[in-house]
Amino acid sequence: MLAAGSAWLAMPARGIGAMPELEFRVLRNGREIGRHRLAFDRRGEDLLCTIAVELRVGLGPITLYRYRHENKERWRAGRFLSFESHTDDNGTKLAVRAERTERGIAVEGAEGTYLAPADAWPTTYWYPGFLDRDAWVDTQFGRLRRARVVPVGEAAVPVGGRPLVARRYRLEGDLALDLWYRDRHWVALAATAPDGSALAYERLTEPLVELGGLG
Repeated sequence: MLAAGSAWLAMPARGIGAMPELEFRVLRNGREIGRHRLAFDRRGEDLLCTIAVELRVGLGPITLYRYRHENKERWRAGRFLSFESHTDDNGTKLAVRAERTERGIAVEGAEGTYLAPADAWPTTYWYPGFLDRDAWVDTQFGRLRRARVVPVGEAAVPVGGRPLVARRYRLEGDLALDLWYRDRHWVALAATAPDGSALAYERLTEPLVELGGLG
């Protein structure tokens, strides 16, 4: 399903107007704690994706935990070029930069610098072909992550307030989570947080916007 994703996104635009925006609500143990938004823009041949995540766990007006993450990615003709991210994890500040070079992906993160494989992509899930990788760069810490992708089957997940059947994939290894895709669209996520709580993403934007001109 996703093997042809990069070629698909490299196709020329066909009557696409405003760039689509994607939005998920984030649940912790079934209770909403924030939103995850993705916005797109074109700059010449490049596609820019701006990602914003804001989460809050609290008791009424009292905030017990807050998380903010911003990331700006650049893609061209189906190739990941660079990203720069900033995270505030309940007061702990993190920053990561990654850029394609002739030798691979140069990464500078909280734990130092290194060269990631040239086919590594960021851990942002939305780009068709994400599951065809065998290495990813963690956009929060900058670590190189490796995992095995295991197809699990199909299941209905809520998208825009109604159930849609999507394919489920499990990542096992340095990345441990479940992802759902309907056709070429990322529609859901499930994972276990460091404190053992269950995290889930439910996609709010619907209908599924055709991204065929993003390039």
